[in-house]
Amino acid sequence: MEARVARIAEERGRVAAALRDLPVDSWPSDANFILFRPRDRAADEVWGALLTHSVLIRNCADWDGLRGCLRVTIGTAEENDRFLHALKESL
Repeated sequence: MEARVARIAEERGRVAAALRDLPVDSWPSDANFILFRPRDRAADEVWGALLTHSVLIRNCADWDGLRGCLRVTIGTAEENDRFLHALKESL
């Protein structure tokens, strides 16, 4: 269990660092997910574009207090790489 938590924390840090280089606003997280808001494109559009890459994340764009936000769950390194590649293409 401790190894799994450590792996998630490591991957979360890597994904968070990659998001800082993209046109999104993101928030610090101690959970197994990261919340972010695209700056230049509507969250609904980014979410739909990610689906065309077979990447499914949580669309929080219509949630009170989270307008325009998306949430990605931290997965394996390969899953996170796939998400980051698709996100770059979708922004």
